[in-house]
Amino acid sequence: MDFDFAACLARLDPTYEYQIDKLAGGVVNVTARATKVGFASTSARLPIPQRHENLKMGDGDLEPGHGRFADQKTLILKHAPPFIAGVGTDAPMSQERQMIEAAALRLFLPVSARGKGSPPTSDECDAAPLHWILVESGVMVPTLLHYDHGNHILVISDLGRLSDMSQVFIHLGGFTPGSSSAALKAPTCAPRLGCPLEALEIQSYRDTGEKLGSFFARLHDPGTHRAITETGLLPSQDVGRDDPVAAHVFPSLPELKSFVHHHAIKPLLSQLLKFPSLLDDAEAAVLFAAVEADFLRTCPPEEQCFVLGDCWTGAVLLDLRPGIGPVGVAVIDWEFSNTTGRGVNGDVSQFLAHLECLRVAALTRKVQLVGGHLSAVNGIVEGFVQKYRTMQTKRFDDRIMRSAYLSHGAEIINCAFWKTWVCEDLQCVFCTREAGSVPEPETQCILITKLVDRGLSFLRAAVAEDPYAMTAQLRQGISTSESEGAQLAGLYDFFERP
Repeated sequence: MDFDFAACLARLDPTYEYQIDKLAGGVVNVTARATKVGFASTSARLPIPQRHENLKMGDGDLEPGHGRFADQKTLILKHAPPFIAGVGTDAPMSQERQMIEAAALRLFLPVSARGKGSPPTSDECDAAPLHWILVESGVMVPTLLHYDHGNHILVISDLGRLSDMSQVFIHLGGFTPGSSSAALKAPTCAPRLGCPLEALEIQSYRDTGEKLGSFFARLHDPGTHRAITETGLLPSQDVGRDDPVAAHVFPSLPELKSFVHHHAIKPLLSQLLKFPSLLDDAEAAVLFAAVEADFLRTCPPEEQCFVLGDCWTGAVLLDLRPGIGPVGVAVIDWEFSNTTGRGVNGDVSQFLAHLECLRVAALTRKVQLVGGHLSAVNGIVEGFVQKYRTMQTKRFDDRIMRSAYLSHGAEIINCAFWKTWVCEDLQCVFCTREAGSVPEPETQCILITKLVDRGLSFLRAAVAEDPYAMTAQLRQGISTSESEGAQLAGLYDFFERP
C-alpha cells in the first residue's frame, strides 16, 4: 500500500493544503514533491488548478512566517518502506536507514561563517561540522527540515527540478529497476544523439566533475572525519523526543553492510560463471574470493573516512541549463553514509564504475551518434580525477590500489546485471534472436559481455603480482580509433608507482 503523504503533511503542517506528486528515479525509498496550494481552511474546496492559480497570483498570502515549514513553498518527502522501493518485498531492508540519512544531513546544516579551506576545529563544536564543504565546493545537499522516526519519513528542502546524472545519459542505457517512463526520458539539457558537444558544453561537464571531485576530496579528508567523530552531530531544533538521532554520536547500522553483501557482492560469482569465454571456473572463484574478502575486511583507522556510502550517478543531481551561471550540482541519498567507510576505494571507485559503464556502452555504438555523450562522460571523469587528486591529502599504497580495483571491477559487473542496457549490435545473437526462442546456455549479450570484460580487467589487475604494470593495459581497454594515443582518465590515475 502506498504511503499517504498528504495525511502525513496534514498532521505536520495543518496550516496549508499540499499537492503531492510522486517523483521518478527513486530506487531505495519512495519520494514525493509536496507543493503548497493554499491555506488549508480556504483552499480545500477549490479544484487543484485554481489553487495553483491562487498561489501564483497571491504570493503575499503565503509569505514566510506561517506554518511549520514557513520558508518553503515546496518540500521533498522520503518514505522508507521495509524493503527497497524500486525492487519490492523480495529485497527487504531496514527502515532505520533513514536514521542514518537524517544524521548525515544534519552535519551539513547552515552555520555561521568560519575561515575557509579547513575543517572546523573543536572550538567550533556548536556548528554543523560539514557545512563548510558545501561553501567551498559549491555542491548542494538537501536541508533537513524534519525527521519522523515513527513513520519513517524525512522532510527535506527541494533543490529544484534537477535531473540525476543517470537520466542525463539515459540514451546510453543503464535503466534501474522500477524506472518510470518519466525517468527514461532524457532532460532537455542532456547531450543529443547525433550532435557533438561544443567546447563550452564540454567544459560544463568538466566543471561538474571538478565540483564533485572537490566535494568528495573534502568529505573524505581525515580532518572531516575527526570533526564528525570528535565534535559530533549538531543538535536539531525539530526532532521528537524519541528521535534516536538526537544523540551526538553518528549512528551505525551494521545490517546495511550485510544487505550490500547479500545483494551486490554474493551474486558476483554466478555472474562471472555465465562467461566461460572470458574466464574459467577456477579464476572466477579466485576473483570472487578476493572481492568478498576485501568487502568484508575491517577498515583500519587510517583508512576510515566519512562517506556517502552508495555513490553512483543516481545520487548526483545536475542543473546544466545554459545561461544560468555555473553548473548546479547536488549530492543526495545519504542513507548508506558512515564514518568507517572507504574513500578512493569506496565512494570514488563506485562512482567511477558507473561512469565507466556509460563509457563502455557509448563505445559499442557509432561515435557519430553518441560522440556528445562520450565527450560528456570523459569530461566528468577528467574533472573529477584531476580535482580529487589535487586536493586529496592521503597517499594511496598498493593495498588501497588493489582494494579500489576490486571494488571498481565488481561494481562494473554488478551494474551490467542490475541495470538494463540497450544493445544495438546487429551481430548480437542474444539480442537479435526471434521472440520466444531460447538462446544457447553460453550465449550472452555482446554489450553485457563487454561490460563484464571491462570489470574483469580491474579484478585481474587487483590480484596481479604487480598491479602497477597493468595500468597501460587498463588504459588501452577504453581506447578507440578516435582516441588513439589519448590518455583517458580513470581510476588508475590515483595510483602511481612508488
